[in-house]
Amino acid sequence: MQNNPIRCFEGTTKPHEAFWSLRNAIETGGEPELELYGYISEYSWFEDDITPAIFKNDLYALGKGGPITVRINSGGGDIIAASLIRAIMTDYPGEITVRIDGLAASAAVIVAMAGKTVRIMDTAYLMIHDPAIVVLMAVLDIETLGGFYNQLQSLKKGIVDTYAKKTGLTPEKLAKMMADETWMSAVEAVEYGFANEIIEGGQSPASNRVAYVNALRNYVNVPAALRDPDLGLAAEPVSTLSPEAIRLQAEVKLILN
Repeated sequence: MQNNPIRCFEGTTKPHEAFWSLRNAIETGGEPELELYGYISEYSWFEDDITPAIFKNDLYALGKGGPITVRINSGGGDIIAASLIRAIMTDYPGEITVRIDGLAASAAVIVAMAGKTVRIMDTAYLMIHDPAIVVLMAVLDIETLGGFYNQLQSLKKGIVDTYAKKTGLTPEKLAKMMADETWMSAVEAVEYGFANEIIEGGQSPASNRVAYVNALRNYVNVPAALRDPDLGLAAEPVSTLSPEAIRLQAEVKLILN
């Protein structure tokens, strides 16, 4: 057990504190809902057996083994947390419907793939990209960098396999989409097989944007519709680096933003 979880993202959540909210069927007027808004854990779940246990207990207590909806509006988070949440959701005996309200990007897509049915608001977006790590103020030798490369390749293969199982797309196609940081509208998410159906009549994504605006700073190809100067998310400056330099820079960035 990890006694002092590692903080991955800026925020106010405390270690082992729930970053999800619960609504029972009486509150929603339908089936119970588990809401994942914001980071999929500000702390890494690596060697943490406390937080996953809390999440599992909440899921089973709320759903009681029956149908449940998991609502997502997240720019990503810790890949370990996302993978464990997906595993817990996959083992849950009842039917899980995932509803993407505003954004499912990066690690949040891994969680979304656990739903038997994935529904997406007509104004929502979905994004997949390569896993990355962040190395700050460190001098790294070839062996260490090679180890990072192998870890990232292993992570990517696992993610590609997960996406392929859901979408039916080839691993080669998905690997290219991840390398390109592919953003999908609701229509495109359904066309590619990441979502099953579109929920019509959604509000503008701006109404949900505060929950993930900080996460969007880590991405390159954010659609213009998700940028809002009032929230401090200005357009990215045009890079003067060569494509190879950009690729190498991207390979050294945090677990899965």
